[in-house]
Amino acid sequence: MGDNLVYAVRSSQGFYLKRGLDKDAVTVFEQNNTSKEVACNVFAYSNNGQLFAYCDNQVTRVFEIATNKEILCVELKRTRKILFSPKDNYLLTFEPWAIYGAKTSENQKPEPNVRVYSIADGKHVSTFSAPKESSWEPQFSDDESLAARMVGSEIMFYTNMSFERYDHKLVEKGATKFSLSPGAAPHHVAVYVPAVGSHPARVRVHRVSQAFPVVANRTFYKSDKAVITWNQRGNALLILASVDVDKTNQSYYGEQSLFLINIQSGDSVIVPLEKQGPIYAAKWNPNGREFAVCYGYMPAKVTFYNPKGVPIFDLQEGPRNDVFYNAFGNIVLICGFGNISKGKMEFWDVEAKKEIISIEVPNTTLFDWAPDGQHFVTCTTAPRLRIDNCYRFWHYTGRMLAETHFDSPKEELWEVRWRPMMGYNKFTIKELTKTDKMAAGLPIRKKDASHPLNNVPAGAVRQAGAYIPPHLRKPLGGGGAAGPPSAAAPAPPSGNQNQRPQQRSNGNGNNPQPFRPQQTEQERKLFQLKKKVDEIQVLKQRVANGDQLQPNQMEKIKRENEYLADLAKLTI
Repeated sequence: MGDNLVYAVRSSQGFYLKRGLDKDAVTVFEQNNTSKEVACNVFAYSNNGQLFAYCDNQVTRVFEIATNKEILCVELKRTRKILFSPKDNYLLTFEPWAIYGAKTSENQKPEPNVRVYSIADGKHVSTFSAPKESSWEPQFSDDESLAARMVGSEIMFYTNMSFERYDHKLVEKGATKFSLSPGAAPHHVAVYVPAVGSHPARVRVHRVSQAFPVVANRTFYKSDKAVITWNQRGNALLILASVDVDKTNQSYYGEQSLFLINIQSGDSVIVPLEKQGPIYAAKWNPNGREFAVCYGYMPAKVTFYNPKGVPIFDLQEGPRNDVFYNAFGNIVLICGFGNISKGKMEFWDVEAKKEIISIEVPNTTLFDWAPDGQHFVTCTTAPRLRIDNCYRFWHYTGRMLAETHFDSPKEELWEVRWRPMMGYNKFTIKELTKTDKMAAGLPIRKKDASHPLNNVPAGAVRQAGAYIPPHLRKPLGGGGAAGPPSAAAPAPPSGNQNQRPQQRSNGNGNNPQPFRPQQTEQERKLFQLKKKVDEIQVLKQRVANGDQLQPNQMEKIKRENEYLADLAKLTI
């Protein structure tokens, strides 16, 4: 199962590519360099999956996966981003825009930091400057006939991958973001301008030509940034508009709204959301005929819509914050990652509108569907989390096929990615039988509602350890070094209360630490009050420095005497 799937793993121990998901997986390529000087900072596959590119702080190299034949190798040691053009004819590299070495003049500017290479012959084609890493990538039409990049509020369009001179440009005063449509010609470009003063924000969609005629337009308030997402057909787009500060002070996430623009009709609508609260995810099905939105204060709601923005299906509320379609759009994952749940993952049959299975994978920081649409990988990666660093391969029926753990903190897992592969066909989603569930280790529901097996979470992965904040970690052996967060506190001992306290390991088998009892209610209140007083001191210093605070921060400063009085009562 999954014998032909190839994946790349990048860690503090180097990186490698393997084929196959079981213990007999074949190593395709490996570079075991543990020194920081030659650590792999970035890698990327070509869109057809035939090529692999990486930078190891010494060179930037591209090779053919099947034959290990070197295609390109250049002495670019600072490469931080790698991009293949849509048809894999060109490779683009990005390095931080900075002056390296001593300055030769007072007005000296950094050298151009984005380079374009031809894959066919390995020759350098073009170079340009991109000061911001967040917006360095040019955007391409699928046939590579067009490339576009934003400079200020001007969008430059290029042909033949020559970035020295643009062919034509579109100027939208105040524009901060643009998005070029995928799919076949005619091509369109959506341009976002944030709200300023009494002027509302807007998104205009232009047809790409010398005249840039407007084919659709949408204006809205309460927006200082937006995420524009096209469907794969390039005939509709979603606009997730947001503002960081909610003036009503009701939401930590600010205010958000979602709009849909249909290019063929020119219509734009507000996507109706039945619940108030933040919008966590809005994603198109790869078939381009529907999209899913996860939104609302917890427990969140998930609704599916047709291309006209009409709701077609709702899920019950739950602890969720993201949505992932597989390559064929026939299975969708609804999940709760981060700190809102125990990594609950619900897999749904999109066409039948029926749940296939739900599992729990705690501490998941990275999820990726395999190109066959049936397998997926879950990872716990550093630096997001430094406990339970591992990756696991699964089948959509809930069966875990393999897992690989890293010895944190000596080893760190950074990234795992599937190789793109063509030739897979859409498959029929199977109905899980009792045999399938037993093979996957999933519980079989009993008719008796009180049966203990009915309370076992399906496919739950045991959480290796709980995170311990730095201020609660005990020193090791009387020294000043804190124990690693992977050491989870055990349950309090039962039975004879005169027994010696339980010991727990610090993660490497040495210096066992005594069990630390849970805080009392008074200790907990003391800790919270001290934390608030410390925060007030920081805010007062900001006021002294001339910073302008939010109303809720000023209110906190006013309550300083109240907190100090409560603190004095508890310490008597």
